[in-house]
Amino acid sequence: MTRWFTAAVLVALATGPLAADDGRFVPIDTNRLVVRPSRAVANMTAQTIGLAGDVAANQVQNDGFIKTFNNLFGYTRSGPRLTQPGRSALPNPSLFPSTRYANYNTPVMPTVQRR
Repeated sequence: MTRWFTAAVLVALATGPLAADDGRFVPIDTNRLVVRPSRAVANMTAQTIGLAGDVAANQVQNDGFIKTFNNLFGYTRSGPRLTQPGRSALPNPSLFPSTRYANYNTPVMPTVQRR
């Protein structure tokens, strides 16, 4: 059985190029074989890569092992201080928008020390 199949394949290969060759020259059109990406495809690819990165970052951030590691070694995100440093329990002035305006009367560090 395999001998008959092998013989048939060899006969098909031997007669195939002789029947297809009619002697005329046909150049190969390279523009037909090349797929050129459009802007839409390029944008879609960039968005897909960005989405994959966001999903991976969220997965790492929500991972229990990473949270446990951060809790054990004291990694915390610091927020704004609500009170002033020291014994006073007064609120931090930077929390109020009126204190964010620039002051025209800002002291300057002296460049020369007087005797």
